[in-house]
Amino acid sequence: MRLLLFDIDGPLIKGDQEGRLAMGAALEQMFGTKGSLDTYQMGGKTDMRIVTDLLSEAGVGLEEIRMRMPDFFLLMADFAREIYPMRDIMACPGIESLLAKLRYREGVMIGLLTGNAAATAPLKLQAAGIDPDQFVVGAFGSDDLDRNNLPEIALQRANKLTVDAITGDNAVIIGDTPADVQCARAGMARAVAVASGWHAAEILLQYEPDYLFTDLSDTETVLTVLLS
Repeated sequence: MRLLLFDIDGPLIKGDQEGRLAMGAALEQMFGTKGSLDTYQMGGKTDMRIVTDLLSEAGVGLEEIRMRMPDFFLLMADFAREIYPMRDIMACPGIESLLAKLRYREGVMIGLLTGNAAATAPLKLQAAGIDPDQFVVGAFGSDDLDRNNLPEIALQRANKLTVDAITGDNAVIIGDTPADVQCARAGMARAVAVASGWHAAEILLQYEPDYLFTDLSDTETVLTVLLS
């Protein structure tokens, strides 16, 4: 069984600051501040890490942050339902064709490995016209502070769905940031980098992914790499 884990922002969709807006609205309503969100560098970080950093800097205690985090993500999802449909969110080139080829392919499980919280990830996909139900497993930005822990979470969840043992050796992580390459290494998985997000190919190459694509529009070539 081959497990393919896609990041959302960059490989699958091109967004319009919608996540930052929903997070800011939820932070202000629940905690009365969004801290330095407007200038915070989100790339490659989990939503749990971002929220913890912002609130800690603003003087909120770690225990309060931890206790209120589940409710915070639900509130963020409420704002996302309002904000996302009004933003310019679209699928990246070639994604519909690639997912159509993978969705019912025998011996392949497709999932998500994303910094987005579990409550907001499907809303972002829906806003781009991508069916979130085709991703049968995932690890999310609400699961852990450290993105490098997400591959193991995804593998544990995937192995509950199949009798074929899945390890990092037959998992591929597809992402658009150096952090995606690094977390693939942490999970002993292959790293496929895509320069369709915020990082140029030259930057991604410095982190030595196993493969690098400008985007995922060449369906047959991408399939060969993902399934080889």
